[in-house]
Amino acid sequence: MGPPTLRGFRCVSDTGQIHLLLVEDDADSRELLAELLSMDFDVHAVADGQEALEAFEREPVDVIVTDETLPRLRGTELARAVKSRAPHVGVVLVSGYGRVPGSEYCDAVLGKPVDVDALTAAVRSLGHRAAAGGLAAP
Repeated sequence: MGPPTLRGFRCVSDTGQIHLLLVEDDADSRELLAELLSMDFDVHAVADGQEALEAFEREPVDVIVTDETLPRLRGTELARAVKSRAPHVGVVLVSGYGRVPGSEYCDAVLGKPVDVDALTAAVRSLGHRAAAGGLAAP
């Protein structure tokens, strides 16, 4: 079997590292989260929802961590687009709002400020589920 593809169900790299797309418009937050998450995951970080969708279409990922309030495409809109193309990809929404319309397209919703341990656990769980073809529970 060849390397993982976007349309396939196994995107975790041959080394077992989970591929994570981080979407955060605040540069300082994006840089800090990317640095922290890169200790455990292969992280690619972008600044807005449209850029994230384009990156997702170019490169397979296991999990997307996205802010809700983003330029050009909201986090929930991104989640909806991703799930319509690749339902096995995990989506974690990070939001400062209590209730977020459209969050049903997300596998997990975490509040701000972000608990990095909870975020890491969610990414790990969803990444392994993605690698199993979406068959395992998160």
